[in-house]
Amino acid sequence: EPLVLQSGWAPSDSGAKRVIFIRHAEGTHNRDARDMPNYFDDGLGHTDAYIDARLTPEGEAQCTRLMEQLQWRHEQGFVELVVVSPLTRALQTASLAFPHRPPEAPRPPFLATELARERIWDHTCDMRRERPQLEAEFPHVDFSEVPLGPDGMWAHKEDEPSAWESTRCAARAADFLRWLWARPERHVAVVTHWCFLTHLFAPTNDAKLQDSFGNAEMRFASLMTRPMADALEKAPKHDEL
Repeated sequence: EPLVLQSGWAPSDSGAKRVIFIRHAEGTHNRDARDMPNYFDDGLGHTDAYIDARLTPEGEAQCTRLMEQLQWRHEQGFVELVVVSPLTRALQTASLAFPHRPPEAPRPPFLATELARERIWDHTCDMRRERPQLEAEFPHVDFSEVPLGPDGMWAHKEDEPSAWESTRCAARAADFLRWLWARPERHVAVVTHWCFLTHLFAPTNDAKLQDSFGNAEMRFASLMTRPMADALEKAPKHDEL
């Protein structure tokens, strides 16, 4: 059955899944692409220096502000699951935004999935480290859905017909929504990447979702079946910001 993604949160009794979509905070590649005049001319983004890029100090500060925005939801156990891309900058963002603070605010479960990775092109920031390295740094994350061994996705570029309108990435985004819908949790946070989000939201024709995401920005959406969406067409949504 076709799935529909809409901005805002549908009523809690609607059967829709409520999702907080979060773009990772500022990475070293984001900073240097902005601040280094030769970043693009010299192809620096294709070099090993940016493999699986980490957050900058400003990115970590953005996560602190994001954590403050999410704090009351975290303390009340509102988010049942944090779904996260297995790229380091997303894992750092998720971990800092949802810190472990027992007993009043223990972390929700974290689950990494390659379905939520950035669109695969030629920028080394999007090359994943091997799973044992990630498990050692982020022991609170369930990496069972991430394959062992070298990054198998890196060789299969998602740049046809273009990197900005990739049929492969669009298909993966649709697979991700079906995977997310099949999960039992009703309230989920998803920490992922800008280009992946543009492909995920492209079919919605919803300007609130399609506007470009800033680093560490979050947006609220409802995932539902088409019959649910039809039934709620005239019902108010609740952006519980």
